[in-house]
Amino acid sequence: MEAAFTVFIERRVWNIELNGSRLEVVVDRGDVVSGNRRSPVQEIEVELKDGDPKDLFIFIRKIDAIAPFRFGIQSKSERGLALLDRQQFMFKAERLDLERNIKASSAFREIAASCFRQFRLNEEILLQRRNSETLHQARVALRRLRSAFSLFRPLLIGDEPKRIQEELRWLAGVLGEARNLDVLLMKAKDSDLRAKLKDARNKAYGDAVEALGSARARALIIDFNEWLQCDLDRTGGSATSEDTSASEFAVRAIEKMRKKLKKHGSALAETDDEHRHQVRKDAKKLRYAAEFFGSLFDDKRGTRRHRKFIAAMEELQDYLGALNDLATGPKVLAQHGLANHPARDSVVSHDDKNALIRMAQSSVDEVIDTKRFWR
Repeated sequence: MEAAFTVFIERRVWNIELNGSRLEVVVDRGDVVSGNRRSPVQEIEVELKDGDPKDLFIFIRKIDAIAPFRFGIQSKSERGLALLDRQQFMFKAERLDLERNIKASSAFREIAASCFRQFRLNEEILLQRRNSETLHQARVALRRLRSAFSLFRPLLIGDEPKRIQEELRWLAGVLGEARNLDVLLMKAKDSDLRAKLKDARNKAYGDAVEALGSARARALIIDFNEWLQCDLDRTGGSATSEDTSASEFAVRAIEKMRKKLKKHGSALAETDDEHRHQVRKDAKKLRYAAEFFGSLFDDKRGTRRHRKFIAAMEELQDYLGALNDLATGPKVLAQHGLANHPARDSVVSHDDKNALIRMAQSSVDEVIDTKRFWR
């Protein structure tokens, strides 16, 4: 039987003591090879053999100060299997399979880790290719992670979760500047306007790549992983009375978010763009929560209802997204000095706003009327 892929690695190993903790440090260099395709490997694996997990992150920060790095999220076997398939240029969120009896704090840890994995998979490609769909999915991953922080706020005690969430907001905002230009560029037909939008987009992507490689972003990623792995249980999580089973937590949380959408989305025609944008954010958070917790309600009835609920949410997000494009398009053009460009109207949506509002309202009502998969 012929090997599907081969791993060629040169390995060096050190055992280190730090503050009484024992660490094993492994440096791997080489390639994963399948036919004429290869994936280079340059990895440092740091494993805590004994002691305080905080010491592991102290050592990681020492490495970053000397040689800035990014957290790896793919094993060598995953890299090998990726070589066998058609190359992916973006990664959507992977399905979460939470155990039925899992505690809410443990569910948060798994959800947050999944969001981080989606971000890193897309960041890796974004840095190499500056692809619009990759950037979009990296931004979605950050948005999902921020939503997880909001959703589990009752469990997250102290100032550190709030600070991390604010830093995630900053990073998502930088990527958002590029995404806004991508949306306009997809509609641009006029050659001069297209050229100007491309220049603005290239600068925005440069800013995004610079931000991703900055000391601030690297510190955020290390801080997030240290807090998630070392501090969640010490400062919150299982230490709070809110840490019930994930199923109980999910029922309360989703019900609360559904009521919020119902209240804010009850009269879209009588509100302004800012309010409708808030409804859009409510809808996204509700959908993310439904995706996070779907596996906890996976009997036959729950699965059927969950599928219908997600479909209704997707339709609602499409209409609210179109309304958002109507509101933000002119602002993005103005931000880049293109508000008076002769072809400006070609990239600003010409959808009938009133019709979109009516369809969005109908979709809100459909979501509210859809049978609850969590009951």
